[in-house]
Order: sequence, then structure tokens, then C-alpha cells
Amino acid sequence: MKIVVTFLMTGLLFVGKWQTGHTQIVQPEIERNWKTGAGIGLDAAQLLQINPRVGAGQNRLGFGGAVNAFAKYGHKRLVWDSQGNWQFGVQRLGSGVIGSGTDVKIPFQKAIDKFQLESKLGYKITEKGRLFFATNANLISQLTPTFLGTESYPGNFLTDISGMNATPQSAFLSPADLGLSAGIDFKPTDNWSIYYSPLAARAIIVANNEIAALGVHGNPVTKDATGAIVSFKNADVQMGSQLRVAYRNKFAQGKLNYTTALQFYSNYLNEPQNIDLQFWNNEFALQLFKNFQLNMTVNMYYDHDILVQITDYSSPNGVDGLGRRLSVTQQLLLKYAVTF
Repeated sequence: MKIVVTFLMTGLLFVGKWQTGHTQIVQPEIERNWKTGAGIGLDAAQLLQINPRVGAGQNRLGFGGAVNAFAKYGHKRLVWDSQGNWQFGVQRLGSGVIGSGTDVKIPFQKAIDKFQLESKLGYKITEKGRLFFATNANLISQLTPTFLGTESYPGNFLTDISGMNATPQSAFLSPADLGLSAGIDFKPTDNWSIYYSPLAARAIIVANNEIAALGVHGNPVTKDATGAIVSFKNADVQMGSQLRVAYRNKFAQGKLNYTTALQFYSNYLNEPQNIDLQFWNNEFALQLFKNFQLNMTVNMYYDHDILVQITDYSSPNGVDGLGRRLSVTQQLLLKYAVTF
């Protein structure tokens, strides 16, 4: 809830700044304290074939993208940095129905769905120093549901194709990684930020009861002698320490931008020696012409308590069960970005 309030306040303050700027009430030195911007990246692929020749292929429709926005405020010793990002992509290969004896049309498969919000508030300890007292809040989830396919038609889909009213594997806030921490932020240069919190609260939340009962997202479950889940909790509340390192810079006379942020977490309450990589987000942006970029993101994730799908290209749909692995996501986009 604190994250939602923080971002609502960011939006309200920005709207207020914009409105008062048009009535010329806000003083110029206050106006310069704000920096805001947004970007949208798109990728799309479409192919239609009617009565194709043998071996010519099949229809294809795919689209996806990424949307991000940020708001930064600085005044005297106070610094407030908030940002949000959503990556999404789906595709459909072929046409008609998924098999003989069914009228279920070939559905859209989900390629990616990641929603992330973050806000950090800092206060400089000394006027000319590089250390800040800081608090950091973040939320990681997804916005759309995901359904598993069938044995004959495997995959991750936006809709249920089983015809058996199946439980989705995930949905908005199921799961959600919610964090709130307080600590020290060290900024040796304008490009670097090294934040450490010895007191960081974290919760893995699965708000949907049916999804929580699956026991696949890290929420606590109880199993019987046969391994069947007999009870569950909707949240795993943790307390630990957090390390966040961020870097951004421009190269090649400003034509190439690189931004990275990685965040580690250790849970004092359960096996603190197992360090989780909550995220490692990397963005490479090549400036093509004004406001347009060729953008590539490479994101990584690892949690010792959460099993992921094991990639195996010799298995059906490229997945061979669940296990502890580093999760890697890469996306290439044509992006329009603007600062205002």
C-alpha cells in the first residue's frame, strides 16, 4: 500500500507542477527541481497465408513491448526517485483450432509479462557529502493471467484452453514481490548509487487462493505424507538485509546509453546464507534519431525458495520440470523515449 501511495503522490505532484507552471505561479528554481520522462517500445510481427504452397509455413501474429516512466525530484538535501516499467509480449502461430474434435481456436501464447515499480527517498547527511539516509520500496508482479496448455498443446497462454475451468498459474499480485527498507545510499559519482539496508522487510504474496494452493511461487504450504498440499498461506513475510547497486552512463558521444540495477536480499529468518537476486535489470539503448532508440533489455532473477521452469530444448515446449535456476529474459525493441 505504501508503494501505491508513493507513486500516486508522485503523479499528483507532477500534475500539480504542470498546472501551476501554466499559470506561472511556480518559481523557476522550483520548476528545475523536477525531471520526468517516459518511453514506449514496440515489436510486432505479422504473416498471413491463404492456401499456401506445401512447406511454405503458417500464419503468424505477434506483438509486444515495454512501457516505462520516471519522476525525479531534488531540492537542497532531499532526493526522490520513482520509476515504473512493464514488459509484455504475446504471439500466435498458425490458424484454425488446436486439434481435431475440438472447436478451441489457436490462442495467444504469452511471451513475457513483468510489471515493476520502485521508489527511493533520500536525504543527504551533509550538504556537500555523498552519503544519504534513504528508504526504498519496490513491487514486482505481472498484469495478466497465465494458463498452462494441455499435453497435446503445451505452452503458456492468456486463456484457458483445457475446457476444464483450469486454475491459472499466475495473475496480478499472484505472485507479487513487495519490499520496504531503510538504510544508507552512497553516490560516489552522479553515475553510481550503492544502497545498503540492514533492515529490509520483504513479502512474497500470492493473493489468489487457488494459485496459492498450487505452491509454486514461494508462499508457505503444508504437505501430507504423499506430497500433496493440504494447506497454504498467502504470504511469506521476511526480514533481512538488502544491497542495491545502480549505474547509468552514456557512451559514443551520447549515442549509446547503458543502465543497470541489481538488488540482492538475504532473509534473516530462513537460511540467510542463501542470497537471492531479486533482479538484475540491464538496458542498452542506441540512439537512431531524435527520441527513437534501438533498445535491448537483459534481465536476470534468482530466488532459492522459488522454483522456475527448467529450459531444455529437447523437451516438449522447451521445458523439463521445475528447479532452482537463474532466470534470464532478453527483449529487443524499437523505442520512443522523451524527457519532459
